[in-house]
Amino acid sequence: MENTQVGPFLVLKKLGTNRRQRVYHARQTEQNRDVALKFISIPPDVEWTTALEKIELEVKELQKLKHPNLVKVYGAGVHEDQIFFATELVEGENLAAILSRRGKITPDLVVEYGRQLAEVLLYLHERELVHSKLMPEKILITPDHQVKVADLRLNRSKRRRWDSGRHRELDIAAYMAPEQFTEGATNKSDFYSLGVIIFEMLAGRLPYEPDTMGRMTKMKMNAPVPSVAAHVMDCPIWLDKIVTQMLQPNPRQRPHSARAIVLAFEEIKKLATNRKAAVDQMTGGFNALNAGADKTEARRLLGKTDRKNAPESSIFQSVPFMIVSLFAIVAVLAFMLWPPSTKQRMAEIKDLLESPNTKDWSEARVLLKPIVDGQGKYASEAEELYFLARRKSLVQRAERGVSNRLQSENEQKFGQAVTCQKEGHDPEAIELFQQLVDTISPTDDERHIYVESLERLEVLKNRTVVATDLVLLHQQIEATLSAETVAELNAAKDLLGKVILKFAGETGYVEVVERANRSLETVKRRLAAVAESDQPIGDSSGAARER
Repeated sequence: MENTQVGPFLVLKKLGTNRRQRVYHARQTEQNRDVALKFISIPPDVEWTTALEKIELEVKELQKLKHPNLVKVYGAGVHEDQIFFATELVEGENLAAILSRRGKITPDLVVEYGRQLAEVLLYLHERELVHSKLMPEKILITPDHQVKVADLRLNRSKRRRWDSGRHRELDIAAYMAPEQFTEGATNKSDFYSLGVIIFEMLAGRLPYEPDTMGRMTKMKMNAPVPSVAAHVMDCPIWLDKIVTQMLQPNPRQRPHSARAIVLAFEEIKKLATNRKAAVDQMTGGFNALNAGADKTEARRLLGKTDRKNAPESSIFQSVPFMIVSLFAIVAVLAFMLWPPSTKQRMAEIKDLLESPNTKDWSEARVLLKPIVDGQGKYASEAEELYFLARRKSLVQRAERGVSNRLQSENEQKFGQAVTCQKEGHDPEAIELFQQLVDTISPTDDERHIYVESLERLEVLKNRTVVATDLVLLHQQIEATLSAETVAELNAAKDLLGKVILKFAGETGYVEVVERANRSLETVKRRLAAVAESDQPIGDSSGAARER
């Protein structure tokens, strides 16, 4: 590939490679600039033309993004059945390689890197963009400690990426928020990823080690949030609090905005610079992550004052007043952080389940799990709501055709059955739903699949399905002559009418249509007889004559 002309680019040397992509240093002669060319193989299950159309639109949007901490995107093209992206060439090393070599990074650098990453997220979120795959391999660090985020792909809410069909890998999933495994990414998911990265920079390890996908997912959703301070003795208290808040499994308990994280890191830098004592930090106010977007408010909540305009002496600076203020702050914090009652939480959960937003259903499941496990007064009701939330998510994914290897075998089979049902292949759908009803217990962990499958099965069985095979058609027509009750006769009339309508004039089906017409007349006569007598009839003489 070296010394090869690729469109307007002359490839100079290879920079790196992995299973899916190769990266080269190239020269764009007309613009007189060095670039990085990244060649990507499109997964075989992605249609080539569709991928190219989406990439063209994606690159146009990416070229509009201008931020000092984002790797610039110059364009994209096709070369020898591979797609390539031309991006800014960054002198430096990715964060994964730095961590592999050094193990840990000093807290002062972590704060600086964290602030720059939060600035990137703030820029993206203001443009309704979500990174969704932030991880050390996608973060470049220059010699002067500037952060550059690479490999950004458009991933707006409810928009599927052109390569979304590929499987999640375990190393990528280690940095993903728990809700991403079921409902997709949001702004809060990016905060979780940033928290994992900061934890790894400080502790030299991941908060949840990637063992298997299933175990890691359960740990992220249910295990207590690990503390950086438990692994790093000299970790600043505020930095530990920020990481803990970003790693909360419930998205609502994470920072409310990227701006709040940026301000928090700025305040930590000032605290470190001023070498404030532990008591001074304690009396400084609330956690910066709870501060609003306004910087003045953030400083006030952290106990900062403008000394230039402060009076020389005031009761507000006296020791007694500060002690009283400290107790007041502690009281307010205790009030704000006091957990809501289970009754209040259940009301909140019911509101979430009534929402059309799938992310709210996911959050409802997270909130319900500890109530179910607690076996208290609301445990039974919470369990019903928990499986209702799972059922709603199951149906939503199946209707959208979403399937991945994290799903169980029964979830995948349910998705296949729904697809058959939507496409009008009722016999196949009935068979799949019947298998699910026969194999799943109505009391086990997949009872939501059982209940939904049972309801759909009943609907399908009550629907008249016309066969296409000649042998099956004759069998269906034959069966109509065994109908006795009004309901059975009406169903038989419906089926025969559909057969006549569907195959009238079709070559090869003349005999079928004629026989259906004769049987229809018999069914109508028997319906009239039932109506007159108002009793089911069992006379088979008409059926015998037809046979």
